[in-house]
Amino acid sequence: MAGDEQQQQAPLHVVVFPWLAFGHLIPFLELSKRLAARGHAVTFVSTPRNVARLPPVPAAGLSGQVRMVALPLPAVDGLPEGAESTADLPPEKVELLKAAFDGLAAPFADFLAAACSADGRSGELERRPDWVVLDFAHHWLCPIADQHQKVKPLAEAKRRGRTSLVRPAGTSLIPLLAIRGGIPLDRPTRRELGRLSASGRRVGSSNFT
Repeated sequence: MAGDEQQQQAPLHVVVFPWLAFGHLIPFLELSKRLAARGHAVTFVSTPRNVARLPPVPAAGLSGQVRMVALPLPAVDGLPEGAESTADLPPEKVELLKAAFDGLAAPFADFLAAACSADGRSGELERRPDWVVLDFAHHWLCPIADQHQKVKPLAEAKRRGRTSLVRPAGTSLIPLLAIRGGIPLDRPTRRELGRLSASGRRVGSSNFT
């Protein structure tokens, strides 16, 4: 019993991967900092230019860690060089950015495979991720994460038109917390984020206040 409680209270390693728009990047970064303030380790994934333009994450006041991982954005015909976010493009070229974003599937798969094979001896950021937090555009991410599940994929439930994701207790897997659009829809509350390392019951559709 004591061993189970200790395992439940262990810090998590959370991978956070927002869409390439600063209306998404900044809120996801804030979520990352708040998770780190709870003692969890966070790997924030984006492209090199976006990572360079994000505000620095202060180490003070964070009991956990936030690591930035930059995946180079593939070239797409018609996409201007250096354009890595919607802020770099006129609206009519955002579809090209989405096409380039889809090209991150293979690099992300390589990253996740390496992360899932880590033994954790070098710290919390060097061990298998517990959660992958994704945005609306990652239609290719769930099959990648499924390859690293040790049990059946996460159960989905529909409630009042919103998606709630259930993490079975006592399992070793990579749950997927879906976040839609620029404003996370299924965001946990601060209290729920603090309980992510507990039994893994439903993370509901509540405002992050």
